[in-house]
Amino acid sequence: MSSDRSAAALPTARHIAEALRRDIDLGRLPAGAALRQEELAARFGVSRLPVREALAHLEAEGLLVVHPNRGAFVTAPDADEVRELFDLRVLIETDLLARAAAQLTERELRRLEVLQQQLDLEDQPEEWLRLDRDFHHGLYAPAARPHSLALAASLRARVNRFYRSLFRPNQHAGTWGAEHRAILAALRHGDPDAAQRALRAHLEHTATLTLASLQAAPEV
Repeated sequence: MSSDRSAAALPTARHIAEALRRDIDLGRLPAGAALRQEELAARFGVSRLPVREALAHLEAEGLLVVHPNRGAFVTAPDADEVRELFDLRVLIETDLLARAAAQLTERELRRLEVLQQQLDLEDQPEEWLRLDRDFHHGLYAPAARPHSLALAASLRARVNRFYRSLFRPNQHAGTWGAEHRAILAALRHGDPDAAQRALRAHLEHTATLTLASLQAAPEV
């Protein structure tokens, strides 16, 4: 019976996790914010079971820390952790791109170019983050490496929250767009090595901006 209840609750738990992840990304839940199970259950109109499952999922992603008898809190990664996360992103995402390049079809490449055109025009942070996530996933998906893709997505989720402050007031979107187009140009010319170098430079630049944003943020 408990197994049936857990299975039935999974879609609701995923919905709750997605909503809370979005709140963290957009700064609605800042670092150090407490998440109370009873409040979340009331917010989503569910029992505590799917709430606990959602919080456990976000804890596994590194977005929350759960203290026994105290509750769940949004994590506050320090500079060393952020640097490590980006180092891992460089390793995994450049490897995925190298594997994907040989499998990338003309249709997939055109879709990436269309996504970049949409990114160039987008000025809403939430939608921009979604499009950027789709762009990077589209770069790597042809590699057909589900575990690496899941790890890349998890690492990105842990630094997404910093993109919000970097995006406003669009001061870096143009530079990121140029970096994306450099990756696409290398792929278009059949040069996966150049595409990897461009991706590495893009991620390193984003890491530098993220660390600067973290250092400028008030302590919590």
